[in-house]
Amino acid sequence: LLEGRATGSRGYELAAAYVAAQFRQYGLTPAGADAGFFRSVPLIEATAVLPGSSLVLRNEGTTEFDFGKDYLPSVNFFNTSSGVSAPMVFAGYGIEAPEYKFNDLADIDVQGKVAVILEGAPERLNDEVRNVYGWSETKYASLSKAGAIGVIEIHPANEKSVSNPQTSWERMAAMSWVSQMRKLNAEGQPDERFPELKLKFRLNAAVAAPLFANSGHPFEQVMQATKAGEAQSFALPGTVTMSATTGLRRMESNNVLGLIRGSDTKLQQEFILIAAHLDGLGRGAAANGDSTYNGLQRNAVGVAMMLEMARAIAAMPTKPKRSILFAAVTAGEKDAQGLSALLSEGSAQSRNIVAALVLDTPLPVTRTSDVIGIGADQSSMGNRLVAAAQQQNLRMILSDEVENSLLAPSLAPLVKAGIPVLSARGGNRARDGRNVLSIKNNWFQQHINHPSDDLTNAPLDSAAARELVNLNVATLLDLANDAERPVWYRSSLPYRKL
Repeated sequence: LLEGRATGSRGYELAAAYVAAQFRQYGLTPAGADAGFFRSVPLIEATAVLPGSSLVLRNEGTTEFDFGKDYLPSVNFFNTSSGVSAPMVFAGYGIEAPEYKFNDLADIDVQGKVAVILEGAPERLNDEVRNVYGWSETKYASLSKAGAIGVIEIHPANEKSVSNPQTSWERMAAMSWVSQMRKLNAEGQPDERFPELKLKFRLNAAVAAPLFANSGHPFEQVMQATKAGEAQSFALPGTVTMSATTGLRRMESNNVLGLIRGSDTKLQQEFILIAAHLDGLGRGAAANGDSTYNGLQRNAVGVAMMLEMARAIAAMPTKPKRSILFAAVTAGEKDAQGLSALLSEGSAQSRNIVAALVLDTPLPVTRTSDVIGIGADQSSMGNRLVAAAQQQNLRMILSDEVENSLLAPSLAPLVKAGIPVLSARGGNRARDGRNVLSIKNNWFQQHINHPSDDLTNAPLDSAAARELVNLNVATLLDLANDAERPVWYRSSLPYRKL
């Protein structure tokens, strides 16, 4: 019935109506527009028209790359047809971080050129610095400021991780039908940070060697220097022509917002945000005859947990001192555009959020004796999670996966807004001795962003979900009742520069 809850679809709005009805039943105060639970988010959807793209290299001959197998095109939120033809420069990782003694842009001129860069960041930088400066938006900001007009990011061969198999080239190519979105600003224009970068293509490392031909720097040699952590930059011979065709569509989709007013006359002016994205991928390429991308773990479970938290807090005879804003946000699968819209809307709630708990793919696959705290090492919110975990005989651990950083799409808008944020995820040590990493790995490999992420195929343990809800509620109450706001740690400095 909900058709995978694609942003702006009939199925999504049915899901939004359900969440609003639950908020009303629990007794939450409407926090949307016009004294209701909904606040509309104007969006523009951009879909790559796959036959309408090309990537051609001219360097003592012509090399035409194949869509899907060799490259993946970007979309343009302003024009249905876009193209770039320019000389190239290799800019290493595209990282400009002189304060950490690493600067790929120090000795090159990218003005009017296409910057060829490597995904990620060198391992010699510490985790927080790698997360921030290896983030595409950080690189795009530097390249845009330096005058680049296009980007080709080389995707490392066979790059994948347990937490994000989307990093495999095959999976990214298979998901290239999925559209992208940007919220519209007050002038009705796409909220795109780097319009100067007309096109941003991804290139499979397996076919990257021709770009470096006749440069004096063979690609294999470049990759060896990369592993050694050396900053690299040099001009590349020849020119590259990139073109893309984009289907554009404007739409609106609702955030669903409910409020529990704080009991303290002063602290009720401050808000703790509890957010979960309500949208899924909708309907798309069929797999085994099923074209509905149900999104059970990503992120129906997170929304269900948020609803249970709202019910539990609303039922308390004495409410927490700070106010609690519950938000089922749209366009979470589209770089968190609904969350970004919420943070920029200018309401009293959005201006006075002092902390956030995000429920995004919490993965309660079985009961565990530990819990993963994403962001727990970056602010004093981590202390709250540790204390709450100890009450439940749980041990808080940090994720060793780079993708589980504070710059995951569902967290990044909050970090950029300077709001301390925490996201708790099911742990790795099962209480019954089962191999949790194997269960998670199977879900990531077989079910994430796939029609099979449903109640029939995907792992889900309701008892584990209830434990995560209890943990989040205990953490929330601690945050909401403390006289002091949570603060960032010194180690979070790279994030706070965004």
